[in-house]
Amino acid sequence: MEEIIEGRLITKDKRHEIFGTVAGGAGSMKPEIFQRGVIERETGIPCPKTNTRINLRTHTLHSIACPNIHENGFDYSENFDGIQQVGNNKVFVNLKCIVGVGGSQTRSLREVYWFVEGQINIVLKTSGILFANILDGDTAHAALKHFMYQSNLPNFSDYKSKIYIGDLRGYPRWFKNIV
Repeated sequence: MEEIIEGRLITKDKRHEIFGTVAGGAGSMKPEIFQRGVIERETGIPCPKTNTRINLRTHTLHSIACPNIHENGFDYSENFDGIQQVGNNKVFVNLKCIVGVGGSQTRSLREVYWFVEGQINIVLKTSGILFANILDGDTAHAALKHFMYQSNLPNFSDYKSKIYIGDLRGYPRWFKNIV
């Protein structure tokens, strides 16, 4: 098994070393392609792309490719980057690699925070649905304290095992516990 780098060790320079140019265009997909490949290799289960999103108002999942063509488009989260079928459970996967410091990174992580809030609302009322948020990168790692705060709120404490929040390296261990 090839060693998976800890998410906190992926700096802007390290990301460039691993993936080459990432900013904009096709290059921006390189970290996601890499993460998906590691997930499939380590779990032995495909992780195909999906158009599934959370309706943040109704706390329901929908497969919708272009929500913003609809009047209620902003009710929807971003789409999940992948889905894995594990027995009777579906794991919806969110992939991020956020490095460097700045307003854009903070906004991206705040969006992930509210995306996780939507996930919490789904697991509170649905069985057979789990979520995984792979947050690689030094900036994502620094923000984990906010996600740990969120996961320790009273309405979520009983459901922590249904939502993974961490780096790619920790995902296979969490995944083995749900199989």
